[in-house]
Amino acid sequence: MRRRTLALIATGAVIAVVLVVGVVTAGAKGPSSLPPITVSQLLQNIATKAQSTTAVSGDVAWSNGLLGSSSLLSLGGNQTPAGLSSLLTGGSGRVWAQNGKMRLEQQGQNGDFVAVANGATIWTWDSMTDTATQYTHPSGSGGAASAMPSPQASLDPATAIAALIQKLAPNATLSVSGQAVVAGRQTYTLTLTPTSPVTTFGSVRVAIDGHRWVPLRVQVFAKGDGSAILSAGFKKVSFSAISGSLFTFSPPSGATVTHKQLGKLGMALGAPVKGTAGKVGAGAGAAAHNAPLTLKQAKVQAPFLLTPSSTPAGVAFRGAFVTPTSAKARAAIAGPTAQQATMIAALGKHPTAVLDYGTGFGTVLVVESKTTAAQDAQAQQQLGGQLSMIGKTTVNGMPAIKLQTALGSVVTFRQGDVRVIVAGFVPWSDLTQIAGTLQ
Repeated sequence: MRRRTLALIATGAVIAVVLVVGVVTAGAKGPSSLPPITVSQLLQNIATKAQSTTAVSGDVAWSNGLLGSSSLLSLGGNQTPAGLSSLLTGGSGRVWAQNGKMRLEQQGQNGDFVAVANGATIWTWDSMTDTATQYTHPSGSGGAASAMPSPQASLDPATAIAALIQKLAPNATLSVSGQAVVAGRQTYTLTLTPTSPVTTFGSVRVAIDGHRWVPLRVQVFAKGDGSAILSAGFKKVSFSAISGSLFTFSPPSGATVTHKQLGKLGMALGAPVKGTAGKVGAGAGAAAHNAPLTLKQAKVQAPFLLTPSSTPAGVAFRGAFVTPTSAKARAAIAGPTAQQATMIAALGKHPTAVLDYGTGFGTVLVVESKTTAAQDAQAQQQLGGQLSMIGKTTVNGMPAIKLQTALGSVVTFRQGDVRVIVAGFVPWSDLTQIAGTLQ
């Protein structure tokens, strides 16, 4: 198993957490006396009036009961970044956002973390490692960099929650389920209830300011649980103008300073890496790259592909995607930049296939790549047995590693010469039905 396998395990477990990265929570009590409002009116006000609020700041806090007392964090030992550690357990801090710029300062039990985004540059500082990192857009990327989503947009609380609503709405039933006082402000509660019959998600509830029309809190509930498993938002909030000096950053004296470039693999290669209907390279059409493959087409590109002989009701196959091999990507790009060359090499000798099942909140992904017993043994030796801290199980008699949460689960195992990762927001029994019938 390669190192990226562990990263995918952790990523699958915290997918729901990533939806609220940088958005942060607040318990709020007390009555609210706003006039009644329909869902359409509320959404219209968010779309047309929230943009008039150009500055927001305040105390924030977030809680995460997804992993409970899991030992997942110990995988990084004492080097687990304070920001990630706090995100996976809970924490508090303060945020400032204005005109596309953002500053977040958070305090957690494992140290402090600062992030400052002021346009094309993001600075982060982690007290645990005393490391400051500057992230910039890749040079020479042309229009690709400008086409990327603004990094600070995902860190600005109000913007991030609004984006969350847009992403989830097509797969949920929306309702205005009540009112509440959040951070001292009167809010409407917009509830999104998944339409998928198989999902482990119960609902997502968003508190919308009844006068400013900006989101102040988001809560995620597992099906059948009356307590929020994830919660993030403001404890105190202000809409006053913010001094521009807050959006500048200088590394602390003595801190280790590193520099990295922002960018996704697809952008670095000149186009998104999805499907194979078009060739990898700047000249390929976006529609071709985004077109999912049939299982037959996917097997042509990834002959090792395993497919399930049985899937749960409501979890139908939707399409497949196959990443190119390093050789294929290298042949498609003439004179790659240094960053492109690095990412091309990372693709490896064999493609990686992704099978997409279910819809919306009931999605299950099957990720497959070629491996060997020697590669798996080497990876486990490097991890020093820490994988046992996540959880063990078996799939068709084969040893497997699992991570179960109230919102979704991940299981990974080696079947023959294929490393398989199955992750989804469905009950464990549905996940293992797909994993257990791969052939």
